[in-house]
Amino acid sequence: MSRLTVEILVTALQCFVLVFISFLMIGFQSNFIVFYLNTYALALVSTALAVMLGSSVEDPKLATEMMPIVFVPQLLFAGFFVSPSLIPSWLGWLQYVFSLTYVMRLSVLEEFSDCRGEAASMACDGLIESIEADTDETWWYWMTLAVLFVVFRLGALFTLRRKATKFL
Repeated sequence: MSRLTVEILVTALQCFVLVFISFLMIGFQSNFIVFYLNTYALALVSTALAVMLGSSVEDPKLATEMMPIVFVPQLLFAGFFVSPSLIPSWLGWLQYVFSLTYVMRLSVLEEFSDCRGEAASMACDGLIESIEADTDETWWYWMTLAVLFVVFRLGALFTLRRKATKFL
């Protein structure tokens, strides 16, 4: 529990530095606090997934080698390269397991929901539609990120507990 507390505080500080610098350099239209919370939520859930993966294997080197297998598909399923509607239905369910999907939807909604001008508005609406984001489901995205964090952390806890009892 103390490791988790320290990790949460260190991650909060690291995210703040990252967000502060990038927010000022890029000049986002979104609210600084929302941008920070999006980045912080992504960092927490990704760390929880990494801890779960690391606790499920015997060799730390193997866990490091498996990280791209877990994190690279998130780029595909979140809608960076391909619209989620173009992903085959037998693979489409994976987008709901990855935290990047929800953070990207929250970030895009925050940044592009208030575009001015007809052409800009059409482009923004097209982007929001292409990643299947919905303004009415913002609370659902935040709730899902919290659930993913808890599930991944509990998965790591149960995995480590099982390993500990195996040696007794």
